[in-house]
Amino acid sequence: MTGQFCGTNEDMYMLQQYSDVYNKYLKDGVIDLDKRLGKQFNFQIYRIEDVVQSVRGIVPPGRQTPYWITFVKKGTGEKMIGTFTFPIQDNLLFIVPKQVIHSSRYTSSVDTAGYILNFSIDFFSNKPFPVQYIADRKVLKNSIRPYLHVDEKQKTELSEIFEYILKEHGANEHENKLMIAIKILELLIYCDRIFAKANLINDEIMSHPTVDHFNELVENNYNKKRMVHFYANALNVHPNHLNFLLKKYSTMTAKQNINKRIIVEAKFLLVSSKLHVKQIALRLGFVDANNFSSFFQKLSGISPLAYRKNAGGPADLF
Repeated sequence: MTGQFCGTNEDMYMLQQYSDVYNKYLKDGVIDLDKRLGKQFNFQIYRIEDVVQSVRGIVPPGRQTPYWITFVKKGTGEKMIGTFTFPIQDNLLFIVPKQVIHSSRYTSSVDTAGYILNFSIDFFSNKPFPVQYIADRKVLKNSIRPYLHVDEKQKTELSEIFEYILKEHGANEHENKLMIAIKILELLIYCDRIFAKANLINDEIMSHPTVDHFNELVENNYNKKRMVHFYANALNVHPNHLNFLLKKYSTMTAKQNINKRIIVEAKFLLVSSKLHVKQIALRLGFVDANNFSSFFQKLSGISPLAYRKNAGGPADLF
């Protein structure tokens, strides 16, 4: 690493924004980057060493609408995505679905190299291929293990795609943005293939428009609405039909999907934040912390405090 940032002025501005937000809103527990960032972009790409240096190796728990794809060619540390925690190592590829909480801790910025790409679906609007080509990529689903280690051949092929995107980035011409969009689609297809080769995804992963819309609604409302009728009404379908579709495409009922999302959030907050159990309960829509504890115990088989202790989370002042 040279120690000198080599991106555009906008890139430099956004890195500083991220760093400022991380420092200012640590008390949030989980930082809502959509809310806290002053300016939003629908596409960004950086060399990972620039990012690690800018944030001093630490990305606190946060969530954002764009998808994140990171390829660590060289580095050490620890990464958390949803309920997955894994070591950062050489030749590591990981993907963060939209609005999934994630955090990072890198051991060193000097000994780190790779790429960080984030994008939203909006970046592909008005491009000469359907946006659904992007949204349907299996590797972007939050139901799979989000990381894998690549071999030397895959490392070379991934690096070539990222380097091409970096080369095209920075120009404002329409053709450059089009080529970037095409290369991101190529990257996603390639990721689908290598995740499938690693048996992390398979051809049985299917989607349905109503199920996709249900998942989006849950993501936006799980901490406020837990009744199936709310989601069925919003989707203009009967609750029984909604359950039929969800059982077919996700193997769980609507209620089970909603509850699973709440539990995933609760577990992450218990381990990654210093929020008290009472505060977590309120964030998840439980006015009474005892009701939240009973809910958590019933679905997880363990109390929130016991889960936090077993998982090595911070001490609670419940």
